[in-house]
Amino acid sequence: MTVRAVDMQIVVQKAAEVVKNRHQEDSKTRLQLQQQAQLLQQKQRVENRQIKDVQKTEKSMIHINKDKSGSRQNRGQDSKKERKDKETGSYSSGTIDINI
Repeated sequence: MTVRAVDMQIVVQKAAEVVKNRHQEDSKTRLQLQQQAQLLQQKQRVENRQIKDVQKTEKSMIHINKDKSGSRQNRGQDSKKERKDKETGSYSSGTIDINI
């Protein structure tokens, strides 16, 4: 089987088209992958911000709860002390109660 010059001209043109089409497909694929990667990065940034915001909120809530529980404990201690003072008759307010 012999190859004619006309056949070779067609083959060369078709080979160039094939290379061009493959290059375009590769470019499209790369572009899609880059866009997907960017979307994933953006989602990850948003999730990280949300997690940090939640952690900050939780920390502040824990801090507030500790303050509240600490003040409750202090109130309980004060009331115990006041009861004890009333029972013994000593007052820390600086007034003296004299019963006749």
